[in-house]
Amino acid sequence: MNLPKTYEPSAYESDIYALWEKSQAFTPVFKKGTPTFTSVMPPPNANANLHIGHSLNYALIDIAARYHRLKGDTTLVLPGADHAGFETQVVYEKHLAAEGKSRFDFNREELYDGIYNFVQNNKDNFENQLRSLGVSCDWSRFTFTLDEKVVTTSYATFKKMWDDGLIYRGERLVNYCTNHRTSFADIEVVYEERTSPLYYLVYGPFTLATTRPETKFGDTAVAVHPDDERYKKFVNQVITVEGLNGPFELRVIADTMVDPKFGTGAVKITPAHDFNDYEAGQRHNLPAVRVINHDGTMNHRAGKYEGMNVSEARKAIAKDLRAKGLLEKVDEHYKNRVGTCYKCSTVIEPMLMDQWFIDMKKLAAPAIAQLKKDAITFYPAAKKDQVITYLQTVRDWNISRQIAWGIPIPAYQNIEDSDDWIFNGDTSSEIIEQNGKTYKRDPDVFDTWFSSGQWPFATLGYPNSTDYNDYYPTNLMETGIDILYRTKNCCRSLGVE
Repeated sequence: MNLPKTYEPSAYESDIYALWEKSQAFTPVFKKGTPTFTSVMPPPNANANLHIGHSLNYALIDIAARYHRLKGDTTLVLPGADHAGFETQVVYEKHLAAEGKSRFDFNREELYDGIYNFVQNNKDNFENQLRSLGVSCDWSRFTFTLDEKVVTTSYATFKKMWDDGLIYRGERLVNYCTNHRTSFADIEVVYEERTSPLYYLVYGPFTLATTRPETKFGDTAVAVHPDDERYKKFVNQVITVEGLNGPFELRVIADTMVDPKFGTGAVKITPAHDFNDYEAGQRHNLPAVRVINHDGTMNHRAGKYEGMNVSEARKAIAKDLRAKGLLEKVDEHYKNRVGTCYKCSTVIEPMLMDQWFIDMKKLAAPAIAQLKKDAITFYPAAKKDQVITYLQTVRDWNISRQIAWGIPIPAYQNIEDSDDWIFNGDTSSEIIEQNGKTYKRDPDVFDTWFSSGQWPFATLGYPNSTDYNDYYPTNLMETGIDILYRTKNCCRSLGVE
């Protein structure tokens, strides 16, 4: 036999893999009494080719799978693809921009169809890349997060959590990108240290420090620390403040959120545009007055600054405040942490919006209990305590997204009663009639992590399938640290639910 001096993988491996597939070597046959090993592979985003991180993840899963097959265990490695909601829409918008087009050139249906075709092409590419890696997965069970069984499971989970009081509709402050015009979950915000001007504004008897003078039109109180002797005489009073649109009145409240050492120890409270202020507003029953539009421009409450974007308004307002003697000084070198969009680095605008939320305190409690009982083993072990800490401090999860690409939220609102919502698993119609009432579908889609968090059981046909009974729960989930707190915490919490 004449063997070549060098091994050429491309000359042999594709044929070998094709033989494995044809023989169904990776398609398990469940046998009662035989140990099982399941790894539902973390689905890559269906918007680009695989990268080296995917190769590492899937190689580790493949090593474990081949080991368990050698042991004689019934082994299932289930592949799939993630529609990746917002991230995929952003990638597609870049392709549109290269063609001189914008998402605003299309209606929602046209944009969805364009992204769908784009995704199908990419999905075919990375399926072939997985085969080239030799990953021993069961292609007969390949699942896409927009497949009917995943959508059906997502809807069933939403309805169950709604009925159980774990999901609610409410007007709350959310992270909002004025560039992409959608809300985000807290975990998707990237915080950067930036140098920003710190403005010292004159508010009647107070001088207040703020980086955001443009939100002054939404101020509803001045806050001081309850133990700050300098300001105790003002607490619970209503003061008159000279403003750019004429004088206005503000309550003075005492709250421990105020740091007496920051600035002058007194801060303005704008519940509609700052998360700490929103919480203070809830505690003190303050109104929330929105002054910034979804496109990042000032609204009518800003008077002559209406229509300016935030940065333009900030400069113009500072100039006019100085002219009226209402700007005491500016610290041009103040360093602060600023929340930004993880895709475009636009500064996140806290925005008051009606959204669907998951009550994370209720959902996290059973997951934390399971983690403390070591129901899940972490490698490295130190990550377990980090995950527990995250779940103990997490805020309610906003699962609404204002984009076209994703699973539509199956909720319909009475057009005559904004508090009357009904569930409907068929979202094909924008308008439905029920009991003599007209309901309109919520235009938003689910946060992609809501469906991805159900991946380990949705892929197996939960709740009524033999695969779910035979192969759930998964034995191994391998992930990068970047999505440990996103997908995997969702999987743990929703899996326990």
